[in-house]
Amino acid sequence: MGEISPQRRRVPLCTFTHLRLAQLRGWHAQLFPGRRVTGTIAFPFPLREVDLAGANRYLVEVMLAAPDVRGFLLAHPTDLAPTRAAWDAALAAGVRFSGVKPYFDLVGKTAFECSMPEFIPDSLLRFMDDHRLVLMLHTSGIGMGDEDNQRYVRGVLERFPGIKIVLAHMGRYLKPDEFCRFADSGLLDHPALYLDMSSATVPAVYIRALEHRPLWGRLLFGTDLPFGLITGMEAWSRRAGAIFVTRDAYPWSDAGLQRASPVPVERLTYNTYHVLDAFKTAFDSLGLPPAEGAALKQAVFQTNAESLFAAEEPLDDRT
Repeated sequence: MGEISPQRRRVPLCTFTHLRLAQLRGWHAQLFPGRRVTGTIAFPFPLREVDLAGANRYLVEVMLAAPDVRGFLLAHPTDLAPTRAAWDAALAAGVRFSGVKPYFDLVGKTAFECSMPEFIPDSLLRFMDDHRLVLMLHTSGIGMGDEDNQRYVRGVLERFPGIKIVLAHMGRYLKPDEFCRFADSGLLDHPALYLDMSSATVPAVYIRALEHRPLWGRLLFGTDLPFGLITGMEAWSRRAGAIFVTRDAYPWSDAGLQRASPVPVERLTYNTYHVLDAFKTAFDSLGLPPAEGAALKQAVFQTNAESLFAAEEPLDDRT
């Protein structure tokens, strides 16, 4: 990782810049005592300052040391060559990447300043389609409530049937009604579209998602560690943009949002716990019979993630 400037340190995206496997295991044990983590999706920190090749090499080392880790390589935003090189290096080491993580920050813009084609070239999508890789997608702009973003995601799914898409943070939204517009678009019916729960802390979003029964098999619990350790909940204001209301003070914390928080800031805890609480609120509202409720929880916290990789080609075929 290159040097992070003081100005960049005031951006939530740069709150964390590194995490080792041993640290991750330690946080899993502390956050979820008595629970067994059966699998992890991991990818490099997608910052413009990152040593992309070095970060992907470290991920190969992690996969070699921890077979339960599914590695998603960090993709260059315009050039397919570094992605091919990382792919080939993993195969030579005896492991495979299961997916790809493109990211807006790698083109030097914010999510509100760029469109997804700017950091996801068609050459990358063709490569992923050929190898049946999963796309971990952080959407642009306001997220999936935007019709242009809906058209883009629908187009990728139609043009590249070998790709499954995981929409990070429930596809992103600034307000719950934007998620509802996404839910009304018909995209949630697509069997290759999954939703990741990390950072999403609004119960109304999960209530709307769970109203769509086919999505029960494609909703994924995610922590986004170390960002799931931020002591706060998602928020939005015209002045501060997309941010968190937090208990602890961060370089980017917004005093006005703290004062206006509907939840007393002293009651805020790790973001991943607020995600769980929001999901539980929605889950409880369903009033499911015990067996059906247990099956839904098993799906969200384990089997849906397993199904994400069910079509993965054998290592020997990944050439």
